[in-house]
Amino acid sequence: MTRALTLAIAFAAAAAASAQDQSYADCLVKTASRWGAPCDHCERYTDAFKRDWSGTYQIDLKNACREVIEVKVAVQEKNGNWRTFPVRALGPEESMHAYACEGSGKYMYWVRRANDTEIVLPTDRDIVSTYKVR
Repeated sequence: MTRALTLAIAFAAAAAASAQDQSYADCLVKTASRWGAPCDHCERYTDAFKRDWSGTYQIDLKNACREVIEVKVAVQEKNGNWRTFPVRALGPEESMHAYACEGSGKYMYWVRRANDTEIVLPTDRDIVSTYKVR
């Protein structure tokens, strides 16, 4: 009886420790990326007044974990500036879309468990000033 109780407590402690030690960044998975696809947010026109999406870079990201996470995403424009997106809560298997109108193909993200006040996600200003191309 004591041995079974000890094993049960050890198993519960291990499960709790692994939940604390989990890197929620591993929960966010890139499911697709596209170059030159139409993007409603990007307005660039050719000399013939046709809409031009040739420089757009778009990514789709999905929460692959069973917990709700909060995500902050930035996608780099060709000129080195970062297009940032508001913090977004993603439930299990839920996806989000991010883009750059003249993209470089680079993106960054920060992830935390929903309502985790110990981890502070960067602000747009933090991202733009810290990762600015010099």
